[in-house]
Amino acid sequence: MTSAPLWRGYWFLFASTSAAAFIMQIDLAMVARLGGRASGAYAILMRITLLDVAVTIACAAVAAIALGHAQKNGEAAEAIEKTCVLSLALGVATAIFGFFAYPVFLDALMGDAAATPYIGAPIIWLVAGAPFRVLSNTQGFLLHALGRGGSVLTWKLAEIPAKAAANVLFMQTLGFGFAGCFIAGCVVAAASSFWLWTRLHAHGARKLRFPEIAFARSFLSGAFWEALRVLSPRTAMLFSLTLFSLPWQYATNGQRLDSYAAAQTFMLFILGPLITLTRYLAIYLPKQSLEDWTPVLAPVIRIGAPIALTAAILLLFGRDWIGATLYKQYGDWWSVFLAALALSVPIRFVGSIVRGFALARQSFAKLTLIDALAQWLIAPLFILVGLSVNRPEIAYQSLIWPEVIGVFLIWRSLQSEPAEPVGVPGLSKGHVQ
Repeated sequence: MTSAPLWRGYWFLFASTSAAAFIMQIDLAMVARLGGRASGAYAILMRITLLDVAVTIACAAVAAIALGHAQKNGEAAEAIEKTCVLSLALGVATAIFGFFAYPVFLDALMGDAAATPYIGAPIIWLVAGAPFRVLSNTQGFLLHALGRGGSVLTWKLAEIPAKAAANVLFMQTLGFGFAGCFIAGCVVAAASSFWLWTRLHAHGARKLRFPEIAFARSFLSGAFWEALRVLSPRTAMLFSLTLFSLPWQYATNGQRLDSYAAAQTFMLFILGPLITLTRYLAIYLPKQSLEDWTPVLAPVIRIGAPIALTAAILLLFGRDWIGATLYKQYGDWWSVFLAALALSVPIRFVGSIVRGFALARQSFAKLTLIDALAQWLIAPLFILVGLSVNRPEIAYQSLIWPEVIGVFLIWRSLQSEPAEPVGVPGLSKGHVQ
């Protein structure tokens, strides 16, 4: 089996998601020019829209996986039409939640007086764009699953100058200020969803088709568990950061907290390619017959394993330079974190593969529960013990052993499942196979 299509699709997906992250940095830079607390308000709004982000990612992943299974039955068009309807519906539900919840969260975090200028029109336009953001991201993943990753990357690259220009138009030229950033986001997201829909026309999608109850139940169940799996590590990181911020006996100068917070930020950068590998395997494998799934591992390991090992070695030996040069961090609480992260990279590479297999088999609930067990039960134990005795080599075992146990449990669960993937929506018969 040639690895060229697999890796080409992977890099298209990785580049597309990286471009999306870059747009947020453009927004933050342009909002900062407004002065006052605008940049802080924008950063807080992006923090409290965790549900929006989780639903967007989950809908896209579940839709692409369902499409992969549908392609084998010649029912791709129906899958596209039905998953787009469900994604749009979940986007609307997210918008309704945000309309009522985001002002409350913003008040709580900034204070009533400080939050007042950023409540009202900014939040209305932020939530108005939610259905389009969820829909366009789902459409993008559907195109990735169809092997049209180049079109998605073109769209994402075009979005960067389009968003910057729209920001200038609405924030400055038309004078909407802070709200203009979110008006621009809504307009660009709506335009993107319409453009991506035209790209899906070539694959038979012509209308938004309301799904059968069984299809909707299967999709919504998968999206629920996948959204929880997206939320779990993000909230677990905040929880662990809270543990570091507690007034421990040894935490007299805040150095442990600063090092840990900076290292968490760097870890997200390191794990990005592995998360993308999991996503891509999840949408690539369902298109193959089941007996071809295992041979797919060969090119993934042949190319990916040396890259993962090289990255681990560079990280291990360059950790002090990275801390001093990029983050101005020194000492054991930085150095040991990156050493533990480096040792965990090969394990996380294996984990990205087995998670991709689990998602491709639509084992959403099992995967979520296993990951949550590792992130919320095992990892905090190491952190608590390490902090109580001021030993980073104990605290940062939380980067290694939870992943080892998680990967082992996921692999065991895959071996115990039936040969055929379960929970695949029956597109034509309206039941779950």
